Amino acid sequence: MDLIKRQRAKFTVITTVISAIFLLIMLGGFFVLSYASNDVGIRNSLDKALASPNDYNTSAPQALRCFFVFVDKDGNHNVKEDLSYYGGSRDDIIAKGIEIGEGTYKTGGRYFICAEKSVEGGRLIAIMDRTEYRELLVNTGIQVILLYVLSVSLAALLAFLSSARLLLPVADSFNKQRDLIANASHELKTPLTVISANINVIKSEPESTVESNAEWMQSIEAQIERMNELIKNMLELSKIEQSELPKEELNLSTVAEGACLTFEPICFEKKVNLITQIQPDITAFGDKGALDRLIVILLDNAIKYCNPDGKVGLRLTADQKRIRLSVMNTGEAISKEEAEHVFDRFYRTDGARKNEDKQSFGLGLSIAAATVSAHGGEITCKGVEGKGTIFTVTLPNYKKKPKLRNNKN
Repeated sequence: MDLIKRQRAKFTVITTVISAIFLLIMLGGFFVLSYASNDVGIRNSLDKALASPNDYNTSAPQALRCFFVFVDKDGNHNVKEDLSYYGGSRDDIIAKGIEIGEGTYKTGGRYFICAEKSVEGGRLIAIMDRTEYRELLVNTGIQVILLYVLSVSLAALLAFLSSARLLLPVADSFNKQRDLIANASHELKTPLTVISANINVIKSEPESTVESNAEWMQSIEAQIERMNELIKNMLELSKIEQSELPKEELNLSTVAEGACLTFEPICFEKKVNLITQIQPDITAFGDKGALDRLIVILLDNAIKYCNPDGKVGLRLTADQKRIRLSVMNTGEAISKEEAEHVFDRFYRTDGARKNEDKQSFGLGLSIAAATVSAHGGEITCKGVEGKGTIFTVTLPNYKKKPKLRNNKN
């Protein structure tokens, strides 16, 4: 799980950095645009003020009003407006404006901008108090910074929380792979131990004949067959889960009838009554071999755990939206807890552990579930107290027929 944690951290960092860059460009651009807009607006107002100093202040907004200083050729100046508002800073403001002529300056704790033009007899300087605009710009900057920090923090939090969901399939696949290796190792351990013990027995009697060792060789052969079956099932499960099955239009009713026909001798031998109800000519889109194996797995499982002289039923129907396959058997009903895990790899119910069939690995129903998922369907298992267990498969429908065919064996 350290790998998953590292991937979550990596995803969070990358997403946060990308979000931070994007927000920096967006919010930074907004701030720069606001600053440039204010600066251009103020300078345009100064140009208008210099163009018509006599009537500019009567039409300009309060925040954009100017006071004018006329400086003659001898350096004497004259101010028309009342600047008592600035108190003792009045003379410094005027002197600084005359000195600069064009540009910005600060004096008396306030900020000003001035512009000038040559007039008859000297020059005219327009001075504007831009303190309010500067404070507005500073407040905007602070708000932008706070918004940026909060947005980046929120992006990091969302990235961290979403990484768990996004990486869930990876974590699930990792856990399945780990469990598969652990369970496969456990399943292979027993036959390898038996094979090793049988070989040691044969080696302990070097003079013995093949005929005298037939019992041990048969045991070895049985264990090899068991391991081959395990590997075959694991490869089948991996194929279904990891690759796209080749799909084609097929008659699922015919596939189901063929699978049921295969189990008729087995049911007769075990004295199990097989009852089928198959709607004819149901068309499905899928892999014929995989769907046939799905039905075989469900029937085999139902017959294997059916009570003596019990019944196994298969029902295949279709409506306008879906195809429904149900396989049930009479006998002990599966518990709710076992039904939740019955499709897990290598999971065996208590009934499976008691069953005489030693070839069961707990992979059959996992293969069935993977097959259904690969065909875009759902599979469920439910125990009905006093009746038995029922497996229900739901697949997308491609053809609908209203009639049912009933057979009893």
